[in-house]
Amino acid sequence: MKYKNLTVLFGVFILAAGLLVPGTGLAAKKQITIGTASMGGAYYPVGTGVASLINKYVPEVDVRVEVTGGAVENPRLVGAGETDLGITNTSTGFFAVKGMKPYPKELPIQAICLMYPSTFHMVTRKNSGIQTLSDLKGKRAAVGPAGGGTISLLNRLLTIYNVTVKDFKTSYISYKDGSLALQDGNVDATILLAGAPTSAVKELIVRTPIQFLRMKEKEVKQFLDKYPYYVRVIIPKSYYETEADVLTVGAGNLLIVNKKMSADLAYKITAALYNHVDEFKKVHPATKVVSLESGPNAVIPLHPGAERYFKEKGVLK
Repeated sequence: MKYKNLTVLFGVFILAAGLLVPGTGLAAKKQITIGTASMGGAYYPVGTGVASLINKYVPEVDVRVEVTGGAVENPRLVGAGETDLGITNTSTGFFAVKGMKPYPKELPIQAICLMYPSTFHMVTRKNSGIQTLSDLKGKRAAVGPAGGGTISLLNRLLTIYNVTVKDFKTSYISYKDGSLALQDGNVDATILLAGAPTSAVKELIVRTPIQFLRMKEKEVKQFLDKYPYYVRVIIPKSYYETEADVLTVGAGNLLIVNKKMSADLAYKITAALYNHVDEFKKVHPATKVVSLESGPNAVIPLHPGAERYFKEKGVLK
């Protein structure tokens, strides 16, 4: 019996040793990833900030940031287990869990939280003569990466102007490259869905006088009546030194995970963000609107771990 107990203890020791970092005696951290988007938008810096908060307050994990195609691709990556966390917007998240286009089947994703709105920026050079999306007929436009949320929103918005992307030449390039292309005269407009203010436009206005394609209130209402998972957004004139505030539309942004993530880890990730909400607000200018109260207001089901956290805090019944 003594020998049997010694064998069991030795086995436990070997197992424990396998979980330690060689030479340190410390437990090895679980490596996880977060899918963001191309440089120039808000997803990458927001994802980096979220990763830093999790690394700081969930010591048993090490979150690495990955550049991806963006809002449309991230649900696929998370659903397939290729990334552990991802950022997407409310519309693509909704389509992903319902198995609606562009997704051929329902994806096994759930939300940790609703974070902040992405703003639909439609930018052209000052005095270009382009005032609305209708004026883009026959012109050239950068519309973000092919896997991003920009083209998805754009296709829907164009329906109220009786225009399609076939009416102008599209370039599927990163937000940063789109701004450079507009600066160099290689496109007539750059269109991007990103948290405002976004670096791609902030850097552009230093070198190139710009103006925004504008929407009227009746156009915004018509769009939101048709697509209620988007939101009305105002870009303050102080963000990009415009003459007046800019009326546009946008989409809320979700932090998503695979359904298979453990409830314990999902709970700890949620707590890392919302127990330190003042730090969360400083991740990016767009996240200054983050709040505990709005966190559970996702349009897709919350992960049970996140749900437990928000219920404990009394913001979810």
